[in-house]
Amino acid sequence: MPAATVWDGIYSEAQAARGLDAYTKQCAQCHHEDMSGYGGLLIGDKFMNDWREDSLNSFFTAVRQTMPRNAPGSLSDANYLDIVAYVMQMNSFPAGAQELKVETLPGIRVQDKQGPQAVPDFSLVEVVGCLSQDADKNWVVSRASEPIRTRNPNNPTPDEAKAFAAKPLGTNTYHLLDPAPVQSNPPNGHKVELKGLLIRKPGNDKVNPSSLESVADACPAK
Repeated sequence: MPAATVWDGIYSEAQAARGLDAYTKQCAQCHHEDMSGYGGLLIGDKFMNDWREDSLNSFFTAVRQTMPRNAPGSLSDANYLDIVAYVMQMNSFPAGAQELKVETLPGIRVQDKQGPQAVPDFSLVEVVGCLSQDADKNWVVSRASEPIRTRNPNNPTPDEAKAFAAKPLGTNTYHLLDPAPVQSNPPNGHKVELKGLLIRKPGNDKVNPSSLESVADACPAK
């Protein structure tokens, strides 16, 4: 769990100043000087909705893997860190004494100033829970954990599956919009790890699954 947030002074003024120079040279042509390009992806409510309840490392990784548009990954990690620091400054997150470093990014959480909130609707999430069918033969993951954001829609690695197997269950229920991930080999009654797009409906939350993997042959008794 991240130990710091974007409100804790996680970059320096000098780093953001270098980031302004790098952003102007590498990013401003497409994203504009005020970051309004591409629908304001980098600033304000749009930025916060896309990245809150996630670590800053996810944002850094996305920038490094996709930017500049004509040469993704072509800058140094130092340049990308400086640009991320400038994005932090433009979003009014306060500067501090320390500079952003690659190794500190996973421990920094993006969140509203008021504190953590529920994962936004239509986020890619992962949960663990118990797979079963309801009376209408619809697939349901019940006793599910709170959803957390993920950037990987694929099945977990063996090590990740072990971690999910040990993760405690919760009290949520999610109906699967698309039964395809379980139709070929339904692990009915298994403890499963589910990934997909979260669709919130009052009293009837749904997940459109991208992957579903059994992590234990049976769910523990209540």
